Amino acid sequence: MKKLLCALLTGTMMFGSAFGAFAAETEAEPAGGYKIAIMTGTTSQGEEEYYAATTLAEKYPDIVVHDTYPDNFSSEVETTISKLIAFAEDPEVKSIIFVQAVQGATAAYTQILEEMGRDDILLISGVPAEDPADISAASDVVLANDEIGCGYQVADLANQWGCEVLVHYSFARHLSYETIVAKRDAMKATAEGYGIEFVERDCPDPTGDAGMSGAQAAVLEDIPKVMEENKGKKVCFYCTNCGLQVALQQAIIDQPDAYYALPCCPSPYHGFQEAFGLEATYGDVDGAIRNLAKYLDEHDATDRFSTWALPVNMSMINAGFDYACKYAEGKTDGKFDMNALQDSFKVAVGGDIELGTYVDADNVEYPNYLLIAMEPIDFNDYLD
Repeated sequence: MKKLLCALLTGTMMFGSAFGAFAAETEAEPAGGYKIAIMTGTTSQGEEEYYAATTLAEKYPDIVVHDTYPDNFSSEVETTISKLIAFAEDPEVKSIIFVQAVQGATAAYTQILEEMGRDDILLISGVPAEDPADISAASDVVLANDEIGCGYQVADLANQWGCEVLVHYSFARHLSYETIVAKRDAMKATAEGYGIEFVERDCPDPTGDAGMSGAQAAVLEDIPKVMEENKGKKVCFYCTNCGLQVALQQAIIDQPDAYYALPCCPSPYHGFQEAFGLEATYGDVDGAIRNLAKYLDEHDATDRFSTWALPVNMSMINAGFDYACKYAEGKTDGKFDMNALQDSFKVAVGGDIELGTYVDADNVEYPNYLLIAMEPIDFNDYLD
């Protein structure tokens, strides 16, 4: 069943402390004479990709152009589209890197190619919110977490921890995404196969009327209710939204029977620093994990939390930039060069990486829709 849903990576990625110097590096200094445009969210939705983009902009001010899409992006799609179009109106821009590629990416990219005639621009989409068939057709390269693999991982961790209930928080907008639904279905089937009760729980959409603060408050209020409803049981929680990870982590940390398998975008930076008041040491991933492990240990939670060692969204920005520079300098075999992409990821993460391709439930493969996956970490391994 797993092979029908997605193609997992062909090898296991074991980087360990190789991430200690995870930073905005390139294989060789860019030659310049061109611009690379990067679109990210604000820090309210994706702090690590915002940091990656601004760091590159500071390091290469003559090359990098950075802008952010609106926090209420689902209701302000035209604003996102107009910002992407504005990038393409500059003839010096040779690539657009869009992470997270929220609604509007397909429409903007199609307009850039067909109406503006800018087929010279390399279009990269990371963490896409639109259907794989649409975004892969409009983009040259699509980069994504292995969403479906994450579904299996969450259920596997819940089982390893002895959880009897797995709670899945989401809302209507997210449940219209093909990959999120496939992840939920994989999570549910695996959990139920283990005999774990799978519970779907609605939460507010942070782009709705309640905003991020209202949505976070709702989750903070709901988790103690769930624990009371399941008194005496171990409960694992998962949420599909980036901005709600902070509330989830804060609500779970001091509940001895509450467990947190993975953030929606697995990373040592996804919510944890804001949730627990820790320093976000973006240039030292290993140090960030150790700081987090120490905090979890102080709260008797090292056996109740996990994530990936790789800051995936940051790697998409940094690897995408390295690859875009190669493309602009004529060092790639066209717009999609798998060998060059793998080399760029190697530079970005400090180790070898294999990229899988997305295969949908109908066994349709999307060759330029690339998946990144890692094994969850054990925080006990990072205690001094």
